[in-house]
Amino acid sequence: MDNEAKNIAFKGTAEALIILIPEEMSTEVLLNQVAEKVRAAGKFFRGAKLKVVYRGKVLTEGEEQQLVAAMVENGGAIIEHIRHEEAPAPVEKKKPQKLSGMPLRKIFFKDLQEGMCKFVKGTIRGGTRVFYEGNVVVLGDANPGSEIVASGNVVVLGALRGMVHAGADGNKDAVVAALKLCPTQLRIADLITRCPDTSDELRAQPELAFIKDEIIYVERVGIR
Repeated sequence: MDNEAKNIAFKGTAEALIILIPEEMSTEVLLNQVAEKVRAAGKFFRGAKLKVVYRGKVLTEGEEQQLVAAMVENGGAIIEHIRHEEAPAPVEKKKPQKLSGMPLRKIFFKDLQEGMCKFVKGTIRGGTRVFYEGNVVVLGDANPGSEIVASGNVVVLGALRGMVHAGADGNKDAVVAALKLCPTQLRIADLITRCPDTSDELRAQPELAFIKDEIIYVERVGIR
């Protein structure tokens, strides 16, 4: 297989944005793929202050500067630091973490459109944490300082301004949806992102967050 055909991958952590670069990828292909990915997820790059760590191919200082420029020009991010690090040694895969004492069924969330669901009536106040092995639907707002963690999907029929983690058992098919999607931190499975500083007027339309090609995307959901 031609190494040029391999793709880069983005992985978000609380400390940095990690970029996985195939060893034999040319600089031109690398920059084109980076530009395409940050443009596609521009909402979460625009204005974000990021530390960038890349693994795989070792870049020259000039190539690092080109990589930073591609992210700034195409995504509007503020790159505070960039460095190379060796990929960590593989570790034994752990069993999915349980969010409660309830045992996970063997077929649990085989289809995320079905399964157990927890309804939370009213606003989730700051300092309140909601954990559930299933889908979570909030009939109200989730205020700053609140936290929602679910092994399935999270749907907020109001403003989501707290922390949210869908697919917490590693399910990358999980989604997060809200009438106003402006969380302080958004996680799906092992990917993490943040909400850009945007006025409520610009975020008054329902939005859906999901994973595609190892990136969290956000799309508007039209109401007819």
